[in-house]
Amino acid sequence: MIRQSIASLLLTLAAVGSLPSCRERPYRLATMPVQQGWAYRITYRGKPLIYQEHIPAIPGFHPFRTQIDAHRTGALVLQKLESGVIPSLSEQEIDSLQLAR
Repeated sequence: MIRQSIASLLLTLAAVGSLPSCRERPYRLATMPVQQGWAYRITYRGKPLIYQEHIPAIPGFHPFRTQIDAHRTGALVLQKLESGVIPSLSEQEIDSLQLAR
């Protein structure tokens, strides 16, 4: 009885593991410290796709002051990529994130 339960559990786990929703996500977001502050990097299947050291969409060079700011911005770009939308950000989207400048 226990062997049947274990075998049934293993078969269930194998089936669930093969569902598309359980597969590894192809995009990855990481933040890292840089000389001026923080940056984010998005990779696609392990290959570099986007590397951003400063706040996009606003004039001038404004580095991310905190890791949280870099991560929140990268998460918005990542959300757009995963939705199949062009990952550029507008000044209004940046303002909505309320990043430290």
